Amino acid sequence: GGERGERGDWSASIPLPLKALNELCFGSLESLPGGKLRHSFPEEYAARAMDLLHYRYPGVGGESYMDLVTNCREVVLALERMRTDVAVVCDVAVARVLLGYFTGTPIEQIPEIAISPGLGLVELVRGHSGFSIEHHDIVDVGRPSLLAS
Repeated sequence: GGERGERGDWSASIPLPLKALNELCFGSLESLPGGKLRHSFPEEYAARAMDLLHYRYPGVGGESYMDLVTNCREVVLALERMRTDVAVVCDVAVARVLLGYFTGTPIEQIPEIAISPGLGLVELVRGHSGFSIEHHDIVDVGRPSLLAS
């Protein structure tokens, strides 16, 4: 429902780019081809696996999920104030943080929220007891994740 009508017309929308919605920075591993973390840096892969929430990628700018949680606070507050439909375009890691917040997922479980790779739409539907999630597949771009095996 909402203000945009039955056909999903976003033509009157104004895009608002927010740095907080950028992807998780992999620091010095940023240029590593998709799927190579486990084999090229097994010690980093193991450290990440031990603490998905707090693991920070090595090097300048390397971030953790906790960094994203902190970075997304203002976005969450802005979304809470919205009374119309909102489209948020963001990276998978940021989507996990936002979905975790709006669905009341314990913070330790945020890095493990299942989101399909590729382009898709995740819809949060506000109800009397909170939010429910609906997944809509659009297209898979075939770009491998850094963490893919």
